[in-house]
Amino acid sequence: MNKTNKALMGTAVLIAVVYCSLTFLLTAADLFGKTSADELGIQILNLANLLSGGDLASGLGFGLGSLSFYYGLLPTDVGTSAMVFLTVGFLLTILGIASPASRDLKGPADDPQEFLFTHRPLAIVKCLLMPWNSLVLFWNFKKAPVILPIIFLPFIAPFALVADAVLLVVFAIEWAVMTAKISSASKRDKRNYDFYTQYAVCPKCKMNFYQPLIKCRCDLVMKYPVPNACGVVFHTCNNGHKIPSTNADGFRSKLQSVCPYCREDIETHEAKPLVISLVGASGSGKTTLMLSAVEGICVKAKEKGVLSEPSKGLSPAVVAAREHTAPTVPGERDSECLFLRSRDMSEKELLINDISGLEFEPDRDKTLFEEYYKYNDGIIFAIDPLAVVAIHNSQSPAKGSKATPVNVLESFYHMFTEINGYGPSVKSTVPFAVAMTKMDDPRAASAVDAEKTPEAFLSKYGQDAFVKIAGAAFENTKYFKVSSLGQRQNATELFAWILASNDEDLKNIL
Repeated sequence: MNKTNKALMGTAVLIAVVYCSLTFLLTAADLFGKTSADELGIQILNLANLLSGGDLASGLGFGLGSLSFYYGLLPTDVGTSAMVFLTVGFLLTILGIASPASRDLKGPADDPQEFLFTHRPLAIVKCLLMPWNSLVLFWNFKKAPVILPIIFLPFIAPFALVADAVLLVVFAIEWAVMTAKISSASKRDKRNYDFYTQYAVCPKCKMNFYQPLIKCRCDLVMKYPVPNACGVVFHTCNNGHKIPSTNADGFRSKLQSVCPYCREDIETHEAKPLVISLVGASGSGKTTLMLSAVEGICVKAKEKGVLSEPSKGLSPAVVAAREHTAPTVPGERDSECLFLRSRDMSEKELLINDISGLEFEPDRDKTLFEEYYKYNDGIIFAIDPLAVVAIHNSQSPAKGSKATPVNVLESFYHMFTEINGYGPSVKSTVPFAVAMTKMDDPRAASAVDAEKTPEAFLSKYGQDAFVKIAGAAFENTKYFKVSSLGQRQNATELFAWILASNDEDLKNIL
């Protein structure tokens, strides 16, 4: 049980126990006074009146006081043993209030977080049942002993009703206070999350969602902790571990995230995701371009005092060996991630989707897994100029079936529109960067530069349709000549152009 629940429940229980104790003392004093007016009875009566402020009923307005009238209504044989039954009833009431059933605040299996005492399901009902929970306690013990509190139920009832009256008032006050705190903190937290993060993305299954699940250090998986019925600043898992429910101090962003769809462990850091997808034929230089761009981004980030944290596929070792990168294996691959953060900038997550060019070859039975096309922030279409020239100059009758830029674009655009549910007349607003790659090769540079612009180069070598389709399908299209190797690397320019229209912080860095 966390500190908040200890305070909430402890306050309610303490006040209820005090009132029950005063009622017990007043009743005992009255019973002693009726049976034997000895000094002990007088002392108990004086003590009870002192503790209750003289007149418990009128002083606190609960109608509480001595229960001697109740015992006076009982049969004579019971009345003669009234103190025994009084004591047992009082003790069973206190036992019920302090029983495990009264302290059960655990959440369900699908969200194993403790509820607040005031906001658990059926909270008011469970609160009022606390003084009666001795029946549950004995039943859970060995079932048969439940006969004891059942027999003494007439003697538990008056004390339980006294406790219920007190618990109801205290609960109402605590509920009002906690509800106000939760409402205020929840609005503030949602406002910050919507501004700085907006949503999260799973790099494994590619689904996007508002917030991930989180995994506690005890491996319990639960809903994302936010100010709600489980707590304001901190939550507690069913095993008692403390979990931050706001990111005011940055601790919540360090929690282990879990995708709510594929249930895989992922990293989100509560960072704003920016998604860029690479498209192009096999061997067009997509992966090398990506690694070169990431290297440039990390260098510029370091110059601006921004810390970069790449995923395994973007590690410095992989980036350094990009000249010898193996062809991308067909099939679904994890998105590569690059986290960027600093003291002056909220954390960003750059997700790059690099899939094999074979996936863009026409295939009627193709399984579409490119879920990220629904939330892309930019698309980079890679074209190898030397391959374009070679296909154009080829005398093969099958050259029209080759992976030309226009064929790849048509295949990609079919996937893009089908996943997004676009009609043929819809023009996408996603930035579309066309990269003429391998410009570090003098032959490629010479061929493209000879035509002044990439568009003119493509038109000369039989890809005029590519230029027209790209312009018709995307509102914002720009062509780049890219060197991913050598002394004049500029792959970062494409990413900078895309990110500049999506995030002001990254625009300033790049």
